[in-house]
Amino acid sequence: MFVVVLNVDRSDGTHTRGGRLDLTLVSSDLAADAIWEVHPTLTSDHFATLTSLPVAPPVPPRPPPRWNIRRADWSRFQASLDEWWADYQPPDDLHQQERDLTAAIQTAATTAIPMCAPSRRHRTDWWYYNDEVREHNHRVNLHRKLYKKRPNPNNLRLLQEVVARARQVSLRAKEDKWLEWCATFSQHTSLGQMWRSVRTASGAAPPRPAAHPHPQQEAERLATIFTSRGSSNQLPLHTRRTQQQLQLHRDEAVREAMEVADMTDRPFSLQELQQAKRRGRDTATGVDGVPYSMLAHAGPAGDAALRYRDHKGGFPRARLTIALRWC
Repeated sequence: MFVVVLNVDRSDGTHTRGGRLDLTLVSSDLAADAIWEVHPTLTSDHFATLTSLPVAPPVPPRPPPRWNIRRADWSRFQASLDEWWADYQPPDDLHQQERDLTAAIQTAATTAIPMCAPSRRHRTDWWYYNDEVREHNHRVNLHRKLYKKRPNPNNLRLLQEVVARARQVSLRAKEDKWLEWCATFSQHTSLGQMWRSVRTASGAAPPRPAAHPHPQQEAERLATIFTSRGSSNQLPLHTRRTQQQLQLHRDEAVREAMEVADMTDRPFSLQELQQAKRRGRDTATGVDGVPYSMLAHAGPAGDAALRYRDHKGGFPRARLTIALRWC
């Protein structure tokens, strides 16, 4: 990629004396349609420069499809897991067991649960929403629940008064926010920006923030920076020597503590596993896309896999290393 100077062949001076020391550098990919001009606004003894790049904002990727739990065929889901468990030979590595169980649940879900595209929800009051509006909306919800629980004339009158008050607060917040926006308009405000403000005030969906063009590389870069900054190599020399001297003693103390018998060193019973299953609303999906309802409907195969991990009595090596380092 090359860099192009936009104003190298221009006669427009950027200085009050006609000089052109203020150069504008743009990459060669953007320089073809770039527009450079001198702004009439004077900043000290230099004029401001305006560079327009006709580049469309990146389109954010759509969220990945998810499983529609409400239309799940749990009998087929359990049958798929039972078929997998019948031919499965659990390895000794607990991490591999976890990956295998997750893959089996995802395969069973793909077979028994239809997919649906996630919807994009937006609040029409996002552009003027503040703490006062939130507080009055909360009061409206409280009085609605009270009237639903005890429907009498007094509670109805209270609900009507609270709703009327909340509407007044929302209208005042709209007016204040709109006046604040109008105060920012000037002769330099584009017509497109004004129309975007009008569409926002009319309740249109808010502009979606652009996603990072390379999320995986950016996450790895941030993780590398965090790891390097949190490394023990950043500590003073005497602190690192003290850590090395205490490391063997700490490792031995942890190993001895792991060998000490305790009353809790027994496998979980099937009844305890059943009681631990959540009966309320479903949890949010993680990176693997598996909500808690799939674990609750895993059936005998899921219970057998959990019991096998429990009877194995092992501890993941990565977690053991972290525990030893932070002791």
